[in-house]
Amino acid sequence: PDAQVGAVVRNVHKGCRQVLQQYLKLEPIIASTEGDKVTVETGFDPAAIRLVGKVQGDPPFEGVLRHHGWRLSMVKLPELKNKEVVLPAEVEL
Repeated sequence: PDAQVGAVVRNVHKGCRQVLQQYLKLEPIIASTEGDKVTVETGFDPAAIRLVGKVQGDPPFEGVLRHHGWRLSMVKLPELKNKEVVLPAEVEL
C-alpha cells in the first residue's frame, strides 16, 4: 500500500540525509532569503550564479533571488584503500 511505501521512502531519505551530513557540508551561494531583491556584482562566477529572464547589458544586475543555490563548504570522505572498489562484493559462507 501507498502508506507502507511512503514509510519506507521516509526511512531511506533519513539515512541519505545522515550520510550527506556526515561527509558533506552545504552552504547557500547567496545568503539572502528567496524572494529578496539582490545585486549580482561585476566579476560574479557564472558557474555559481545563473541569470534568468531578460538579461541585458553588463553587471551589476539587480533582480529577485529565486533560489539561493548550494555550494560545498566541506568534504570529508573516508579514505579508500582500493580506489577502484566502491563497495566490495559480499559472499556469505
